[in-house]
Amino acid sequence: MSRPGTLSNEPKHPAFNEDNRGLFMQTMNWYNYEKDKKDALAYAGAWVKKQWPDQYKNWAQIDERAFIRTYGWIARMMSNGTTFDTATDQRFVAHLRECLATVRAVKAEPAVVVAAAPKRNIQEAMAEKQREFLGEIEGMIDEFWCNDYRLDNDLTKYCKNNNVPKQYMKALVELLQRDIDELEQIGQDEQITEGYKYMTRPQVKRAINWLHEQQDAANKYADFKKANRKIRVRKQKPPGEQVSKLQYLREFAELKLKSVMPSSIIGANQLWVYNTKNKKLGVYNATGTSGFSVKGTSLQGYDPETSVQRTLRKPDVVIVKMMTAGKVALRKILPDLTTTETALNGRFNADILLLRVI
Repeated sequence: MSRPGTLSNEPKHPAFNEDNRGLFMQTMNWYNYEKDKKDALAYAGAWVKKQWPDQYKNWAQIDERAFIRTYGWIARMMSNGTTFDTATDQRFVAHLRECLATVRAVKAEPAVVVAAAPKRNIQEAMAEKQREFLGEIEGMIDEFWCNDYRLDNDLTKYCKNNNVPKQYMKALVELLQRDIDELEQIGQDEQITEGYKYMTRPQVKRAINWLHEQQDAANKYADFKKANRKIRVRKQKPPGEQVSKLQYLREFAELKLKSVMPSSIIGANQLWVYNTKNKKLGVYNATGTSGFSVKGTSLQGYDPETSVQRTLRKPDVVIVKMMTAGKVALRKILPDLTTTETALNGRFNADILLLRVI
């Protein structure tokens, strides 16, 4: 929307040449400050109505997200008599045709009657936001072209202030690379050389260097986002849910033994188990301060080096001793046995009693 009282203050439109670049940029800045995207679309529409009257009806149906405001200001200046260089004319026409192509893409789709429009998925929403971001950058590039190939910008700061996703940087680098590749063809490709004949060699070099600087800034920002990304903390399942599928022996009548509640294993630092089938007494030791967790029928977070088992010749005597021993005495329960020591594998079954949790 125009600001109140500014319509009569619209600046005169200077010719686009080396002598008038300062005045030209003042005019562009006036439009950026005094007008908005709605005005820019109207200016471009007026140009289309005059130059491409058969396309005017379609202009009202374009995808406005694809339109860059800078081309609206250029359309207004063209309508008022400003002439631009060949490259600017080509970019202007190409952009308007791209916008009109969004109408044709919609028209080409067969009409389908649905009860409700389907919701966009995350990928589609991200792609749309990326297109909007790249449109802003293309506008910045156009300002660079129109400002004697100079622009005091800070791409990294802009991205940080707008919290631009790291994923957009790959597409941005590719967009900048297309311009670099085209400029590097000057002197080699006849058509490209003709299109950029208004540029001097120092200007071409300056433009290429600036585009490389923007690529470097994009890559540095991507590295910054990677280094500062928020680490996703996986929500731990409640103890009861973790042990819901755990297989174990609830009671062993022969020795009058009962298992502890399996949920007490979660977060514990030590677990004593007894395999009633092979008469092996074992101890699991946790590796960290967070203790054990359970996944399916397996114990997680135990130390495979210190979690061991031995066969009992007198299980009724040794198990009673283990159940009543203090922490210091527990360390000697298994080493004092003369049977062979083997490693535990963390898996449970219906023959295993859960004897003691510490």
